[in-house]
Amino acid sequence: TMIIGNGPRALFWEDRWLNGRSISEIAPQLYAVVPKHRRKNRTVADALQAHRWASDIQGVIGIQEIGQYLLTWRAIES
Repeated sequence: TMIIGNGPRALFWEDRWLNGRSISEIAPQLYAVVPKHRRKNRTVADALQAHRWASDIQGVIGIQEIGQYLLTWRAIES
């Protein structure tokens, strides 16, 4: 079990912080278009500031990635 608190150590893209699951599990195609250096360094606390996590997404975005983006956004906001 991971205790997130305000998220200064938990990694946004890698750790199981969102309802016990990681973003890589929830949205694997979205995860794939985030550069490795971002996935390995972006903390939950930093990512949630002004939705910075969305700026990590790079490259070609298709319909699956858009769907997973919306799914992730809703999960974070709820």
